[in-house]
Amino acid sequence: MAATISIKLYEILEAKLGKEEAKEVVNALEEVTRSLAKESKLEVKDELKSELITKTEFREELKALLAEFRMYFIILVCIIILLNPKAIDLIAKFLGVMK
Repeated sequence: MAATISIKLYEILEAKLGKEEAKEVVNALEEVTRSLAKESKLEVKDELKSELITKTEFREELKALLAEFRMYFIILVCIIILLNPKAIDLIAKFLGVMK
């Protein structure tokens, strides 16, 4: 797409300014376009880097979630044991409290 624009621009400028001057103007515009594209690419890259999460941050969050799930699992098991009369009898038999 840029090449077709450059060719069209060159043809228009060649008719108005002459061959050498048109060539210089088109080359200058292409150079400016390349530098702007490179600059915007670097800006986008920096923005994306700032948005990404690092491996260490991910691992820390994962460890926190695992600890939370363990706590919920232990609480759930305790609730099941305490609210189930058969489970209480079974634990009492294991501990030798009941015969």
